[in-house]
Amino acid sequence: MKLTQHDNVAVFLEETLRYLEQSEALNNLMLGICNRIKNTADYYKDFYLGTVKQGEKLVLAAVMTIPDKLVVYSNMQECDEAINLLLEDLHSKNIEMSGVVGPKELSKKVCDIWKKHSGCDIKLEMNMRVYEIREVNKNMIGKGILRLANKKDLDFVGQGICEFQVDTGLSEIPDKDKCYELASKRLLEETIFIWEDSGKAVSMAAKARPTQNGATINLVYTPKELRKKGYATSCVAALSQHLLDSGYRFCSLFTDLANPISNNIYMKIGYQPVGDYDSYIKI
Repeated sequence: MKLTQHDNVAVFLEETLRYLEQSEALNNLMLGICNRIKNTADYYKDFYLGTVKQGEKLVLAAVMTIPDKLVVYSNMQECDEAINLLLEDLHSKNIEMSGVVGPKELSKKVCDIWKKHSGCDIKLEMNMRVYEIREVNKNMIGKGILRLANKKDLDFVGQGICEFQVDTGLSEIPDKDKCYELASKRLLEETIFIWEDSGKAVSMAAKARPTQNGATINLVYTPKELRKKGYATSCVAALSQHLLDSGYRFCSLFTDLANPISNNIYMKIGYQPVGDYDSYIKI
């Protein structure tokens, strides 16, 4: 087996694109990150792109936007040798891993080998499920309208990102300035959408990580005092329909399996599971 670190994302995609697009929705995270690197050169300060091949056959693909988690993918059950090569290469380049995210069995295997290499303690952060939708159940869209967020929505979106991070366990005490910085960036990119009821912003969701045929929905948030009114359901359903109408063949999203309510709602909208992902962090 041979490992190659790629400095050029275009070359990395030449080797991996067909492989990853065989499960495009499942690989929306890796593909989306690569597209961001390709289209916005200075978006990430540093990144690692690696492939492991057996002859001409691709065995493992990995992406890390340093210092974020290592994102991994393989469609092979037996790939321990490839994982060892990857971890040895990261170690030789003094690249510290903060965590791993990828398909359920693969991410666990990477963590098991990582722990043997480093002796560090690792814990499961979240069990996730990847869903995709190709046809929306429009009966799930309630009273209100979907609109693109604008600069007047900065406080709603900035505060929403802060509270989203708390709700999802990403941060116990979010950095408000960074949340508002991200909100401003997403408003400028025109990727944040608002569900509005009677002229009031009541929920939000974002378009993220577009790939060849799909787009991901994330940052789904409704203020606590406005929950259980169907606003988030309407927002996600309407945004999904908007993205499909704009030419995408499917939309995808990640859910936390510890939240059965949201998983059930997304399936009622028309989302279908395509695979499970796990996220691990170093402690």
